[in-house]
Amino acid sequence: MTWRTSGTDDRDDDADDTLHLYGPAWQPALDRLAAELRRSGRAIVDRFYAGLSTLPRSRQFLDVLSADELGNLKAHQLQNLLMLATPDLTFERHRAIALHVGRVHAIVGLPADEVILGQEALHVAVRRHVDSAVHGEALALLGRRLIRDIAWQIESYLRLKGARYETVQQITQLAWDVGSYTDLIVEVAQTLGAHDEIAGCSFGRPDGHGKFRFESIAGANTESYFAALERSAGGPINSMDAGPVGRAWRSAKIERCVNFSTDPRMSPWRPAARAAGFRSSVAIPLAEPGGRPVAVLTLHSALPGGFVSDDQANFLVQLQMLLVSAIRRMENQDGITRTVRYETRRRWAELLRSDALEMHYQPVVDLKSGRVTKVEALARLRDGDRLLTPAVFFPALSSDDFLELYARGLRQALAQRAGWLRAGFDVGVSVNLPSGAFGDDRYFDATQRALSEYACPSPGLTLEVLETDEIASGANVLGELARFKGLGIRLAEDDLGSGHSSLTRLRELPFDVIKIDRSIVTLADDDASDVLRFVYQLTRLGHSLGKQVIVEGVENRELLEAIATLGVDAVQGYVIARPMPAADLERWIAQYQPLSLPDHSGSHSPLVRLARLLLWEERLYLHLAGMASPARVGADEMAGRPRREPALPPELPFGSIDTALQQALVDAALEHGMISPEYGAARRRLVGVLTRR
Repeated sequence: MTWRTSGTDDRDDDADDTLHLYGPAWQPALDRLAAELRRSGRAIVDRFYAGLSTLPRSRQFLDVLSADELGNLKAHQLQNLLMLATPDLTFERHRAIALHVGRVHAIVGLPADEVILGQEALHVAVRRHVDSAVHGEALALLGRRLIRDIAWQIESYLRLKGARYETVQQITQLAWDVGSYTDLIVEVAQTLGAHDEIAGCSFGRPDGHGKFRFESIAGANTESYFAALERSAGGPINSMDAGPVGRAWRSAKIERCVNFSTDPRMSPWRPAARAAGFRSSVAIPLAEPGGRPVAVLTLHSALPGGFVSDDQANFLVQLQMLLVSAIRRMENQDGITRTVRYETRRRWAELLRSDALEMHYQPVVDLKSGRVTKVEALARLRDGDRLLTPAVFFPALSSDDFLELYARGLRQALAQRAGWLRAGFDVGVSVNLPSGAFGDDRYFDATQRALSEYACPSPGLTLEVLETDEIASGANVLGELARFKGLGIRLAEDDLGSGHSSLTRLRELPFDVIKIDRSIVTLADDDASDVLRFVYQLTRLGHSLGKQVIVEGVENRELLEAIATLGVDAVQGYVIARPMPAADLERWIAQYQPLSLPDHSGSHSPLVRLARLLLWEERLYLHLAGMASPARVGADEMAGRPRREPALPPELPFGSIDTALQQALVDAALEHGMISPEYGAARRRLVGVLTRR
């Protein structure tokens, strides 16, 4: 039956349809129909649900509901049916309700085709219980409203599908852009928590004791949910065997709870889930095919049956693939990070924004003058009676936390420098600049403000960039560092030799200083010579590029003297002083006597001997390179030029110490070359004598 005003054309169909589906003209007929539906509504709804039970996915959904849930669902269905038959229903109200119902159907995982069939089943059930001879006109209107209703419900399906696509796109971008595990789980959790069909989400993994810990959460009631689990008897948050999270961790497969109310395995979590409004969940193990999970992402739904439709399953697999790829990239870069509970992350982030941040300072000594020229500011975090080092709390920090750490730490360090200057101690200060500064103007602004606020002469500040820090793709590092250099400050490449950066980075970026990492100078009995050789070559490289060279982690006097022999500019480490609070540093500097190094020519230190051997070998190498080759000698003879006598090799480096071994080393170099097995064997014999104490 078509209800159309004569004289309209197709362009007016929608407006005309809207006018004839709603309005006071239908009140008498709809009043009679509504009265009939109130009398027979329960029977209609029962017949409708009997029809739904013949549809596979609908039957699965109904089977997991409790008796109370099914009763409430039927009551809502009757209310919705009466709404469709009410005379004062408007276009706007009908659309809003239909979109909401469609959203619910999509979230609980009902396929769109079954929703369409279900709407037909409802229409049939109504006609079975309502006399069409009496209510024919109203039933025709109800049928048209049902058609409009299902169209809007399908619109909700499409909206939710589009929202999933947008969420995947956002997480794809995050998977490529974020530089740390913490940023990944925090930002992805926030993105998923804002998605319409997700009421809450969490990331978790076992800690060092094997207890599963949730590290990042999002969603309105998620925090109270996990807090309730922690407070509950027996700590079910640590008893994950029966729940989806534990099953996903063991099986490396996606595991679901389709209804907290009826799944007997979920009884430990049921009270907290009910209070939080969570009725179903899915646990997604972040594992490569055939591999073990590195973490588990858990999503909660405010409705039973969530995350079971084909579209939802595809969405979950896409999330899994993206996050596994991102985490593997970060593990290859930084290794596996330590598990930090969400509550701990939040507490440390709050402490960071309070007076709990304490900067400690480690002196750097110039080896030529023996004086303290600057100090490196190192962050510490006061958590009750504990003083946390960066190795403990850095893994818990997000990118915004690192910005806060930098800004507060820089201000604190420059304020201390100003105080030392007033006390008569003019020392520079070094502060670590996170890689997040490249592409984030807030770091530059914070630096500029701090220099102005504390009237620090720009050369008094050095910013250190870790070699191990991965620079975000697309970041204009050269341009960003040039901006900082424009402030007049100095730049240092920190921990040289600990990462995987190319020499191009060292050559192209405007560093004033390179700092050789402490891992390079970790000595073992059988590699001391190689350690010193590495330090020497890095020092030569730095000097050839016009950069000052500092060695970190120097812990004993013997190594200090050897490094000084190799021409390093400055050192820092326990042999000088440990990091200390500002007040202690002021007292330490007041008592410090300039470092005095002995004349290395007379030193009997094994490491100094090895350092002197390296310097002598450099002269020997230059001697060999300057010797005339046979081809050159032949060319001179043919040209009638006088034959040149070869220069003498450099004098033996250690005087009377086993001159036979020293001469054997020279002979091996002259006869076989310095990279020959013969030279290597002769060198090992000499080193064995030099390193005897």
